[in-house]
Amino acid sequence: MHRAFHALPPLTTSAGLHTHAVMGFASMLLKLLAQVRPSYLAVAFDMHGPTFRHADFAEYKAGRKPTPEELREQFPMLRRLLDAMGVVQLELPSFEADDMLGTVSRLCEARGVRALLVTGDRDAMQLVSEQTHVLYTKRGITDTVEFDPETVLATFGVTPAQIPDLKGLMGDASDNIPGVPGVGEKTAVKLLSQYGTVERALDAAPADLKGKLRERMIDGRESALMSKKLATIDRDAPIELDWEACRVRDLSGGAPVLEEYEMKSLIPRLLALAPGGATAPAPAPVAVAWQEERTLTAPDDIHVFIDALPDGPVALSLGQDLTLACPTGERARIPLAQDLLSNGLDAREAMRALAPLLTGERPLWVHGAKRLLTQLFEWEAPCTAVGADTLLEAYLLDPLQKAYEAPADACALCEAHLRQTAQLEADGMAALYHDIEMPLMHTLFSMEREGFPVAREELLRLGEGYARELEQLRGEIYALTGVEGFNIASPKQLGEVLFERLGLPAGRKTKSGYSTDAETLEALADRHPAIPKILAYRQLSKLNGTYVEGMVKLIGRDGRIHTWFDQTATGTGRISSTEPNLQNIPVRTALGREIRRAFTAREGWLLCDADYSQIELRLLAHLSDDAGMIEAFRAGQDIHARTAAEVYGVPLAQVTPAMRSAAKAVNFGIVYGISDFGLARNVGVSRREAAAFIERYFSRYPGVRRFMDDAVARGKLLGYSTTMFGRRRPLPELSSSNYNTRSFGERAAMNTPVQGTAADIIKLAMVRVHERLKELNLRARLILQVHDELIVETPPEELDAVAQVLKTCMEDAAQLSVPLVADVHAGRTWFDAK
Repeated sequence: MHRAFHALPPLTTSAGLHTHAVMGFASMLLKLLAQVRPSYLAVAFDMHGPTFRHADFAEYKAGRKPTPEELREQFPMLRRLLDAMGVVQLELPSFEADDMLGTVSRLCEARGVRALLVTGDRDAMQLVSEQTHVLYTKRGITDTVEFDPETVLATFGVTPAQIPDLKGLMGDASDNIPGVPGVGEKTAVKLLSQYGTVERALDAAPADLKGKLRERMIDGRESALMSKKLATIDRDAPIELDWEACRVRDLSGGAPVLEEYEMKSLIPRLLALAPGGATAPAPAPVAVAWQEERTLTAPDDIHVFIDALPDGPVALSLGQDLTLACPTGERARIPLAQDLLSNGLDAREAMRALAPLLTGERPLWVHGAKRLLTQLFEWEAPCTAVGADTLLEAYLLDPLQKAYEAPADACALCEAHLRQTAQLEADGMAALYHDIEMPLMHTLFSMEREGFPVAREELLRLGEGYARELEQLRGEIYALTGVEGFNIASPKQLGEVLFERLGLPAGRKTKSGYSTDAETLEALADRHPAIPKILAYRQLSKLNGTYVEGMVKLIGRDGRIHTWFDQTATGTGRISSTEPNLQNIPVRTALGREIRRAFTAREGWLLCDADYSQIELRLLAHLSDDAGMIEAFRAGQDIHARTAAEVYGVPLAQVTPAMRSAAKAVNFGIVYGISDFGLARNVGVSRREAAAFIERYFSRYPGVRRFMDDAVARGKLLGYSTTMFGRRRPLPELSSSNYNTRSFGERAAMNTPVQGTAADIIKLAMVRVHERLKELNLRARLILQVHDELIVETPPEELDAVAQVLKTCMEDAAQLSVPLVADVHAGRTWFDAK
């Protein structure tokens, strides 16, 4: 309880009850029950008042701060929860919880029962044996280490039985056990390795030891013996253990108590432990009894093999060879010709022979379905049977991986699918996989095939204009610096001109020279007239190189750019776009927006563009259940103006543009865990003013603060954050010893439920739009997704129907406590449609 209280940020119920210690304890208990599956369970408590150790040493544990009232009030709550779960609680006047653990472990050993003692007290290491292990909470409540006798010896340098001797010599400041003054841990370990016990070391001191250590041991004899006694756990406490009462049975009685304490996220984990619970422990490794592999070298061999297969799914893996496997054990290999001289079937010929599988009723299990479909498309081999993708499964289970290696062959793929889908089911992500990610894969494949029309002439015209502007800027920069001909794009040359020739104050220096990044130059913008010109030159140069020259090269023979959409590139579930990245075309500057003029519908058609209005803020209102924010969205108010009015304490009509701008920065920044420093930099105020603004914001929207604190607390408890649709984002950063890494983890914990849910909603909307357009037999097609925006290319006569499909599918994608709003516009070009 103490560890949970200090490890987690304060959490309170809507009635004001502090709950974070109870929540931390309960979460750790549920995690242990799920992982260990013990037959027996008991929880030991310290009782208030002096113990028998105080009779020997009145100063025992003196100096400890009193238990905070916020923690004290949570102990009765915990006891009530444990009572409801049917968990035995052990306590005894004059004895400590460690004595309960010691006695229980002795009784377990006598009965032949293995014991696992879960504690944050290192004194318990003396109880470790081959039959009794200690699960020690090192830091917080999730960072644990299991100690057996070897681990104790490796960690402390003494055996478990010598732990009281170690405390007898070195003392223990946390319990105010004095030990021998002047004897530290290293010396104590050395003495015990030589003499074995405190008593032997004390007896040997007069003859064997020298100098100050001899004097300290002789003078500290009584203190050492008393300290050892204080540190020794009593394993004969007068308790009677009711083994049947301790047996773990149905724990579900705790669910109503958890709901009352507003710990609803723990209820599914509790119920999963009950008989017939919804969630199983981690699935066991899958092993299929594989038959002898058949080699298929001709189309007729493939036909015979397919015809003989039992009903059911087939795994297909395409590498140098193509392999097939069924979970019933059948497997085959089709050697593919790699060139004109090698043996094997031609790939196109093999695909024609496999057509009954590719377009049949059997579900195909593959890895990287969209890339496989792309390859089959190039081979003119239709494929409609894909039913599972181990790449998407692996991504959902571990979204922080940089790459997801394909299984070695179809047999490995088959086993991976069986294992991964069982884990998805156990983790509550089966619906996310089947209802969103798999259908989305087909939607994205269709969008990639469609592509986005691009007017090459418009890009070239823009490029010519950019080239003229770059030439003019180059001349102005040379004139203002007084240096001709240097390469403005070279950080080394630019740094030498700015900081050596012009004598401007240099910022940080890198291995290659002076730093000339944007942050450094922006800080110097008012120090020399060349700096704004250099920043403009850089921006224009990037636009020209990336979005003009780069894009022109990627326009296909059909006059369209076919980007690649990646479902597995981000931890939050957002889709990314590469080759080229159409999601990064600048929209904040006039120059960037101009590039969108080149993205145009085919001749005679239009682009219909739908964009969610403030979806992340609407999700924040829903997830935080903040009454003020919900009211603003339901009333259709300008949320930024409303926030400004609330924070500044003025009527809506008196909100100035500057007030609204500051409120907007906070509204969006809160989702990403903005700091006072970040807000001060964004808005142009002092850190003190920014901190006061954030504090006023949270006072007006208290539900948001509770939600943020709760998100971090849950992240620490569970080790991951979740979206409304069950997507998990692991949070290993929260257990880092590095402050900056931990801070990033806290921001990710706050942001993932909002940004990740927004990503899930737009994905679901994409799937529904794609399917609805086909259901209505429209020629219009979805061709691009950019964050919260969808673009459909449509003939004019279908525009009204397409606009209605977009608006309905997007706004009905999720049911929130506030309305989801999609703004729809149309135009000949992407620029016009915005």
